[in-house]
Amino acid sequence: MCFPLPLSPAELAHCRRTAALSQLLAGLADCSEPEVRTITQSAFVHDIGKAAIPPSILYKPGPLSSDERKIIQTHTAIGAQTLTRTHGTMRTAAVVALQHHERLDGSGYLGLRSSEIHPHARLVAVADVFDALIFPRAYKQPWGISRIRTYLTEQADVELDGDIVRLLLDHMEQVLALYPGEIRINRAIHIQGNYTHRGRRNLHPCFYKRNSTSFTG
Repeated sequence: MCFPLPLSPAELAHCRRTAALSQLLAGLADCSEPEVRTITQSAFVHDIGKAAIPPSILYKPGPLSSDERKIIQTHTAIGAQTLTRTHGTMRTAAVVALQHHERLDGSGYLGLRSSEIHPHARLVAVADVFDALIFPRAYKQPWGISRIRTYLTEQADVELDGDIVRLLLDHMEQVLALYPGEIRINRAIHIQGNYTHRGRRNLHPCFYKRNSTSFTG
């Protein structure tokens, strides 16, 4: 599958890593093989709309202005429109592109909440956030694993899907195995703790999708 619009090498690498992590999380969530493929494909093109964002804004090293932030936020709608126009069969990918910045508490771009967000978008959002934290960006240095653990734990069931967050934290060794060697991690110190699933343990994205008539892939 090719991008219909060019992305920078850095953004393309982010999409590849997010797709790999989404594939892992979907498998851990016991999704069917077709759903794993759909989720992986959707994650790979989730940021396609960034091809339309000026590099001066996308890679600005300092804080964004209010107007610049609004421009950045258009990448989700642009991505959904691009996928719908050029790949009409990729309905789920278009929805994920549109919704991957939505948050359970309604603090995302569109203000969608909880069950209003496609389950695949909820999964990809966790992978997207993790990759954004562990890798350097123009505006931030990479976070350490301990800091990422703390942040994701705090955001579980608040902004991010708690089941998916706990899957990621429970399988951190497998997650980090996806990442290149230049990320220096002291596994003896940072890979510890048992984040066992609680509450809606079996309600992974595949469950949501099978039991909802609102979402079609």
